[in-house]
Amino acid sequence: MNSDLDFKKDLLGQHFTLPKYFGISPRMVTYWKTKEVLPFFDAGKKAKMNVPQALWLCLVDELSAFGINTTKLAELAKMVWDEPREKGYFKSKLEKHIAFLNKQKVVDSSLGIYESILNDPLLLHFHGMEINPFSDAVIDSILIDKKPMSFYYFPKTGEYHIRDGNKAITEKFLEMINDKAYMCIPLMPFIEQIVSVEFERVNKDIAYLSQIENQIREIVMFKSPKYIELLIDNDNIKPLIIREDHKKAKQLADFFLNNKLPKTARLLIEPRAQDNYKLTILTK
Repeated sequence: MNSDLDFKKDLLGQHFTLPKYFGISPRMVTYWKTKEVLPFFDAGKKAKMNVPQALWLCLVDELSAFGINTTKLAELAKMVWDEPREKGYFKSKLEKHIAFLNKQKVVDSSLGIYESILNDPLLLHFHGMEINPFSDAVIDSILIDKKPMSFYYFPKTGEYHIRDGNKAITEKFLEMINDKAYMCIPLMPFIEQIVSVEFERVNKDIAYLSQIENQIREIVMFKSPKYIELLIDNDNIKPLIIREDHKKAKQLADFFLNNKLPKTARLLIEPRAQDNYKLTILTK
């Protein structure tokens, strides 16, 4: 049984993206490290990031461009990355999952691993830094249709709120946006950019893609087709046409993020003349 926790640990363990892919200089990254704006980076190590970390970097760059100083950014970083760990967000999540498995009497090889993590302060600290409400929201935005997704920041108080289009607005959040000045930063364009960078630069399977999506990505990105017609059930959606001269990584990333495929989907591959392909995703 591959649990949600297993999946998230695997995905968060994939560090493929570098700041330079988003036009952010090593000097700026080093500066933000010293100011504790990027708390997940160890000093002196190469700044490879997983998806939530890359999104945080893009978000910091955006907030900085709007004049939010490093003191405020460091306070925000502490709220997003440190406080959930200190309050036991991951620990509580792990305890609930272990209790669920024990109650269901499920035979799961991961149970012993979960229990060892729970009893190891260093592992709790490590995973608690990576799994928090922010990273959970980012991963869910990739796996589940939760658009739009936005980050609300309130400069005067330093508070923040992550909102996706599927959740109802809480009374507290409604009071905040009615009473306080705030910045609203759409996150999905950053996520699409990060995913498209990984599509283009990572020559291995990516954890947040299904087996079929990884197959399609390999054909589109690494077999150099001149023309691809990608359909779902032949007529279910408008066909995605990818030509050799298009920005195909961004195009394919948008397609996957906007069309959530069922796990039972199958892929029909029809090679055609002159390095052309017709790919049909069968969901029925």
